Amino acid sequence: MTKTKLSAYEQERLENIKQNRELLLSLNLVGDAAVALGEPAGQRRIVNKTKHKRSADDEEGDDDGAWGGRKGRQPRAGAVEAPARRSKRLRGETAEPVTEVEERVIEGGDVSELLLGAESHFATDVVLQAIKVEGHYRGWVESGVMERLGIQGNATEAWESEGGGKFSFKDPLGTGKKITKKSVPSGQSVAKFVASKLLKKNPNAYFYRHTEPGVEQWTGDWTEEERLVFLQIAQEFGCGDKWGLFSTHIPHRVGYQCSNYYRQYVIPQGWIIDDNYRIDSTGHAVYVGKHKRGGT
Repeated sequence: MTKTKLSAYEQERLENIKQNRELLLSLNLVGDAAVALGEPAGQRRIVNKTKHKRSADDEEGDDDGAWGGRKGRQPRAGAVEAPARRSKRLRGETAEPVTEVEERVIEGGDVSELLLGAESHFATDVVLQAIKVEGHYRGWVESGVMERLGIQGNATEAWESEGGGKFSFKDPLGTGKKITKKSVPSGQSVAKFVASKLLKKNPNAYFYRHTEPGVEQWTGDWTEEERLVFLQIAQEFGCGDKWGLFSTHIPHRVGYQCSNYYRQYVIPQGWIIDDNYRIDSTGHAVYVGKHKRGGT
């Protein structure tokens, strides 16, 4: 059978669809949009019985170099196999109006122009008062924490002083031995277990999931004092990655909490402007650092 050569328009449309798939998670688009983008109607997935809305306290994957992301994570205990969610239209109910972003995604169009930059989304006074960052934390472990725990002065010295070795995702401790689920205590994730072994060798990985030894981890709403400290550290050292190191300045929080707080509250409120993010029509922050940075 002779393959039909795609036109330039069709090739561009397929590329847009591919990019839009990656944006679906950020935009929380489900139902008809997912089906229109090619999700098999009969696909089954593992879901938890209890519906859970992500909060700033939810542990997440590694987005800043802290070892151990969500890739390969097993379903939680109590999870059941269930059919994929169906849209209201397929359930015979009145569907909610499709937003302009959703419609563009379904059609395979470019949605970047629908995501606004901070200067377009926020009022002028908000933009003028906001802290501007480039998406990178350029500091190290907070000096008091570093002194109390005997952590070296930079990443290279810390790694080498604790035995060195070659880092890999299969051997994050650099010992030459692979870490497997069997080597982890029952009830503990591999990522959290490995991080617990890296306090002095890879502080960013340790503090991404753990507080300083002996310090309680807080959950729930952030205090005004914590918010001000967050902004102060961002202004002094920048922010956007290496959240484990960043969190050492905020005693009762860990790296993934700081990362979630940044995306869910700091960016949407306009307290910090990071060009790696755009704002959608609902006011949510959408990461575009690895995609085409459209919008204004």
